[in-house]
Amino acid sequence: MDTCGIIAEYNPLHRGHQQQLSNIRNKMGRETGIVVCMTGPFCQQGVPALLDKGIRTKLALRAGADLVLELPQAFATDSAERFAEGAVATLLATGVVRSLAYGTEYPDKADTIQALGNFFVEESVDFVKALKEELASGQGYAAARATASARWIKNAEILLQSPNTILAVEYEKALRRLSEGDILPTIALPLIDKETCSSRKIRAIIDRQFDTRNGILLPEIYFPLFNELLPVLPPFSSSAIMHAAIEGRGLVTTSLLARYTLLSPLLRDLDRLLTIRGMHGGLAERIINLLANKDIKQSKYLHSADYTPAQIIATRSFPTSRVRRALLSVALNIRSDDVALTDEKPRYIRVLGFSKKGRRLLSFMRHTSTLPVITIASQFHNLDSDIARRQAQLDLYAQSLWNALAGLNAADEIERIPIII
Repeated sequence: MDTCGIIAEYNPLHRGHQQQLSNIRNKMGRETGIVVCMTGPFCQQGVPALLDKGIRTKLALRAGADLVLELPQAFATDSAERFAEGAVATLLATGVVRSLAYGTEYPDKADTIQALGNFFVEESVDFVKALKEELASGQGYAAARATASARWIKNAEILLQSPNTILAVEYEKALRRLSEGDILPTIALPLIDKETCSSRKIRAIIDRQFDTRNGILLPEIYFPLFNELLPVLPPFSSSAIMHAAIEGRGLVTTSLLARYTLLSPLLRDLDRLLTIRGMHGGLAERIINLLANKDIKQSKYLHSADYTPAQIIATRSFPTSRVRRALLSVALNIRSDDVALTDEKPRYIRVLGFSKKGRRLLSFMRHTSTLPVITIASQFHNLDSDIARRQAQLDLYAQSLWNALAGLNAADEIERIPIII
């Protein structure tokens, strides 16, 4: 059986994602097995998953995936580089993935994306010098990196302005860093109707309607919301969101998480805040100063869906996504010196669900995987290293936090079993 890996968040799963899975089989054959490495309760931009990972797994399987694995939380909310390395390492460790697909704004520039991935594997002295020059000119890191690399790679400056292509380059780089033999072939897939099928825009639609004080969507917006979601989401995905909305639990929005992160006492203690992952380079000081400012502290903007704390804190040097990730690290107490969470590779593979074809892949994995395969959380107790147990501990804590925000306080992660379709 030919197999293809794909890295995703499905936050939420929209028609573009469904088409992407279909495109993989159109290119590789109908019998191709698709293995998805998916984020859990919190995602790479520092935002919460809108729906529980079990529901998102079921939606992915219904959309065409065969085996869904969870990217450990230690990687899911880190930089694009570490996010990519964690996900690629997970897929490689299965021993069954034979190729990797990813979405990009520039599928016709696949050769350039690969060239950039190779270029960044070991940054040359000249490139580092050029990067420092661009940073000194006042550009933020991402823009400076794009401008500097364009001196060697044609069109780099354009490609590295697009979020999906930035990740695609990181996937290519990770493949070259982590592969011990031949590098897996990659497939660059077009983004489907990006203006309509945007997970960020879909979440924003829901965020605008969400009553953060009560943690619910008000009944009067059910029908208008459903009408907005139906054109961009598969029916089963729209149904999952509306079911959670009507039940009044099971949805977590960015604004809901933002209110929670402001409660941490770490945001009032500079020395402790400086120990948190992502708070280097002056970000901790900026947050402390802003929260001490009475005008900002009392501002309605800190408590609205339109202006989250991350947007107030963000500057050109501190992009909103970086601020969100840093604030989430505060909520999850991820310290910059916690090597297991900031430097080490994944130490296990967590299975979230599978189809009939996925069951066959899973049976192969039990012989080919280079990491322990976890199907139920109670198996975390069998992990034989402190690093693995620390990564698992964060996964469990992150899920508990998500459950609390979603109103699912009684949910027990230890009892979760894989979704089977």
